[in-house]
Amino acid sequence: MTHALAFRISLAGAVIVLALAIYSAFSPAMVACGALQPSYSPVIAQELSRSVADVQQIFGAAPSACRTAIARRIDLVTWVDSLAFIPAYGAFLLFFFMGLAERDRQSAFIGFVLSAVACGADYLENVCLFAITAHPDADGFALAFLPWATGLKWLALGLGGAVGGTILIQSGRMNYPAAALCGLSFLGTVLGIANPHLFGPYISNAITAIWVVFLVVDVRQVIASFSAVPQLEPGA
Repeated sequence: MTHALAFRISLAGAVIVLALAIYSAFSPAMVACGALQPSYSPVIAQELSRSVADVQQIFGAAPSACRTAIARRIDLVTWVDSLAFIPAYGAFLLFFFMGLAERDRQSAFIGFVLSAVACGADYLENVCLFAITAHPDADGFALAFLPWATGLKWLALGLGGAVGGTILIQSGRMNYPAAALCGLSFLGTVLGIANPHLFGPYISNAITAIWVVFLVVDVRQVIASFSAVPQLEPGA
């Protein structure tokens, strides 16, 4: 596979991710049944739950119509995540690093592996989320395993972004700000995992910042490939 084709497939995956994100942004806001802070997405809050008390901040402390409604909504989000979002961002990231292999094959391979690990951990996370949604008052295996799956996913995504940033540095000084943003975003994922209650609401923003940088690179490389401009000119 050529590097140009890899960037095109990556861009296609990114477009699907962007479409799903826009659809989610314009969907009715999900309101928790418990005492979850309004700025904290119930979906992210569930992913970063560490105890039954954390889960009940989303679903409430007792069965109710609100609990039933939000459980159905979160399950739908988890299904969409499993069937569409993970495959889309997986293609976006995996083929992105395949495209970068010409710049730094070893680092690109590390980024590829980290992206694959993140996707696998995301599926394991979703298995836990379905179990927790079905039994939000149970302190069982799913809740105990969830932090490991979630932590692995977010840290692999963040570290993969930092690796991508180091590769971009090799293409010229114009990429230094983008590389710095990738590094800071990795720090954001670390803080989100270390202290979910304080930094959890911002962990998805950290990954979004990395993905915006990668999307810009994809667009530049695809345009360059169609216009017969060398793919890896400085500043790309």
